[in-house]
Amino acid sequence: MKYNDILPECYIDSTLVKSLLGADVNHKHSCTEVSREMEKGHYKDEFAVGIIDNDKRKLSYIEDDFVKIGQTENLTFLKHRNKHQYIIKVGKEHKAMETFIKASVDALGMKMEDFGLPSDLAKLIEQTKDSVSTQKDPRILKLCKTMRQSPEVAKLQDILAYLSANKYNVDIEELKKKIEAR
Repeated sequence: MKYNDILPECYIDSTLVKSLLGADVNHKHSCTEVSREMEKGHYKDEFAVGIIDNDKRKLSYIEDDFVKIGQTENLTFLKHRNKHQYIIKVGKEHKAMETFIKASVDALGMKMEDFGLPSDLAKLIEQTKDSVSTQKDPRILKLCKTMRQSPEVAKLQDILAYLSANKYNVDIEELKKKIEAR
């Protein structure tokens, strides 16, 4: 099975989301590519969920056409004003996905070293950027599987499952309740 309409922006995002959904996703190489695919590409008039780092890059399509519908400590949920499109920004503002990973591991009372990975953010980012090592590295796969127990990751999993199951029939109020639930 493959979720073609779920568009994570980088390898660690794709590896985590694939772990959460138990299926392949439509990996993109950058947040620009996610935005372009949703605005002008195959999904311009279709349901899609883009998953991007909440980093410094601001994309006009996302900034101008999406509104925030909810937020947790490390996840920001946006919906297109007129389309069945959603963006999930991962991490604190101006931070990469790896900050979300570290926060999720911390929430479980664990350390990155428990997975044989560095706790230093720059070194962690360096290790998660390579496609082969990220998608096949047993340390990262174990990390993703363990992270599902973290409250924020469980929420992300629940919301992705809800969006995928309801594509064109999402009840925004129900979605907001899922985001706000503790």
